[in-house]
Amino acid sequence: MSASPRSVVHLLASLDFGGVERRMELLAEQPAGDIRHLFCAIGGGGNAERRLQSLGAPVRCLHQPTAIPSPAAILALVRLLRRLRPTVLHAHGAEANFHGLIAARLAGVPVRIAEEIGIPTHSARARRVFRQLYRSAHCVVGISDAVTGWLVDSGEVPPDKAIRIYNPVKLPDRHDRQAAPEDGLRIAFVGRLEAVKNPLALVEAAALLLARGIPVELWLIGEGRERQRLEAMVRARGLDRRVHLPGYRAHPEAYVRRCHLYVQPSRSEGFGLALVEAMGCGLPVVATAVGGAPEIVESGVTGWLLPEATPAALADVLEAAWRLGPRRLESMGERARGAVEGRFEPARYKARLETLYRRFTPRKAKGEHGKDSDSALS
Repeated sequence: MSASPRSVVHLLASLDFGGVERRMELLAEQPAGDIRHLFCAIGGGGNAERRLQSLGAPVRCLHQPTAIPSPAAILALVRLLRRLRPTVLHAHGAEANFHGLIAARLAGVPVRIAEEIGIPTHSARARRVFRQLYRSAHCVVGISDAVTGWLVDSGEVPPDKAIRIYNPVKLPDRHDRQAAPEDGLRIAFVGRLEAVKNPLALVEAAALLLARGIPVELWLIGEGRERQRLEAMVRARGLDRRVHLPGYRAHPEAYVRRCHLYVQPSRSEGFGLALVEAMGCGLPVVATAVGGAPEIVESGVTGWLLPEATPAALADVLEAAWRLGPRRLESMGERARGAVEGRFEPARYKARLETLYRRFTPRKAKGEHGKDSDSALS
């Protein structure tokens, strides 16, 4: 028999910025119910930590090493979980899965849920480790069919333990859409400035478009280790007035809404949160056909999918988009908005998670866990 859990600890590697952190913020924004959601980072905090605190959510950052394996992180987590006594530990991402599942089992947490937020690039040895580790989990959530399919096909997770739950996305109001300039092509990208997101290829594509006489303007919104290389490339190509790097923004939609097109040239993706947010802003999108992108974008209808986002391939599809003209792009953007509207609602996400937690919560656990949760996180 099952019961309603008293509290759930969501464990992440960090609480700064990114798709997982944004998901936790959306979860905390939902009306409170009978299940208390608490948020913990193995490492440090930052933007998401402050946002969660402003929403009144209990937050704790342990400031421990996140690299696998970290005995210090496991020890700190065991101590915290024994104080919190949650009914459920829900770990998000590889580092959180590894340390969280071990610590939760040692601390006696009744329900243990892991979640893969991308398609892993595990070695054969790592696959064996995670296959063994996931045996202690009640289920393993994948954030797209592509992720759950990989988990099952790789043998890390048996089919009966793999569950797909799409990320939540908060769409802006329709009337918030702003007109992009009639001349030229204004393009947006939102995400971590990391090699896996492939932002350098997008800057190279912008240079190719300008060489073809197409007036392009590129907005790369985010932070990461590729920033210096991007800045150097922009200077070397003489693109200072064409490529903008405003850094991390809590509300990137303010920039996205003023663009004609959104581009996600990632080499790997689990879901594509920024992709859905851009479609929700009424923009057609260009994306690499990796991870969850083919589950979101209908090529030729709501945007374009590329097998590989090379600078030349990006430049060609962006030129084709520019030749359609602003009105046809706007019409495609309306179809993009319609394709995601209602599909990824945060309220539905919260309800799906809590149904999952209740499914695995034993009746005897009700009332035995979650006591003094807030004081333990203070």
